[in-house]
Amino acid sequence: MMELPLINEAQKRSSVRLMKGQLPSTDQLLAALTVARLGSFTRAAQELELSQPALSRQVMGLEKTLGVRLFERVGRAVRLTSSGEELVNRAGPLLEELSRVSSNLSAANGTTAGRVRLGASESVAVNSLPSILRPYLQANRRVNLRLVCRTSERLPEMIASGELDLAVCAVEFDPPGLTCKRLWDEELVLVLPVNHPSRSRSIASYGHEEFILLPSSTITRRILDHALAEKGVELKVVLEHDSPEVIKAMVMAGLGLAILPESTVRKETRRGELAAWPLSDLKVVRSIVALSDPRRQPWPAETALIEALSKYGR
Repeated sequence: MMELPLINEAQKRSSVRLMKGQLPSTDQLLAALTVARLGSFTRAAQELELSQPALSRQVMGLEKTLGVRLFERVGRAVRLTSSGEELVNRAGPLLEELSRVSSNLSAANGTTAGRVRLGASESVAVNSLPSILRPYLQANRRVNLRLVCRTSERLPEMIASGELDLAVCAVEFDPPGLTCKRLWDEELVLVLPVNHPSRSRSIASYGHEEFILLPSSTITRRILDHALAEKGVELKVVLEHDSPEVIKAMVMAGLGLAILPESTVRKETRRGELAAWPLSDLKVVRSIVALSDPRRQPWPAETALIEALSKYGR
């Protein structure tokens, strides 16, 4: 059997020094991997909360350390060189695993740490998340949470592409290829100015009224339209807007009535600024879910956040 040569202490120290000089920093690797994933220095800088010059310096430093070009600029976009593709394929899983080990060690020590990229629709972010995130962040002070607000239609794509770790939004059906955990249901209610003369709770009583609704491209509007069609009811829609906050302001101004999730008008009804109640002949419910990618194992910080979200829905 061939014997391996023994390595003395001097050789070990020399090897360590050589390795230190050749290894890039984790910040440099994260910068390059983020640019590769998003295909843009601008968007990568926004996600990493860096200035664009600082991000460029990280990538240039990595290229200098490795002695290769990682990106080519094509117009305003960037694409990986062959060396960049090899870096992403090899270093990406290693950096992910390194972050996971650090996070798991913190969890084993009784603390939850790590970064969580959370996406949410506007109505969920405004009306539900504040009361959920306050105790979560107080209990997990080492978690770096990044919240992104997008439409419920856009969020599943961002989970599938790896831009987000979790998303909380309304769904019409379970998005294919994603893990979908139901959190809570929200009933849609009729919303009126406080001085509106009618007190009827039948949608059939409001055929002559003008309505301000979410656009037909939204999940909530499609759920509503389906329920209305089943009842054979057609509303007179005079204005559409994708922000519930804008719709509420329009209703307060007397420009029409609305049908919105109860949670979005709860504050206004308690303050006496709007009137809202469930309809007796039209029950419309939308489901709020947590979306994640089953191809990746959730970090402890994500698991803790899902638990906090689930408690809110109980």
